Amino acid sequence: MKIIYDNETDSIYVRFSEDTVVESEEKQDGVIVDYNDKNEIVAVEVLNVKNNPHEIEIPVVLQSA
Repeated sequence: MKIIYDNETDSIYVRFSEDTVVESEEKQDGVIVDYNDKNEIVAVEVLNVKNNPHEIEIPVVLQSA
């Protein structure tokens, strides 16, 4: 697992696997989930981390597309 914070875009990216991302879906405002070809979650990105604190509903975010 890798966690990357990008100060320029104020976003955090949590990568769970090295699988190729084939689809992305915004599950909540500013919370994007990436999927592989098996519809498994590959990564989660949260935008505007400092400027817009998020209350993330984990069950909603981790639900498959």
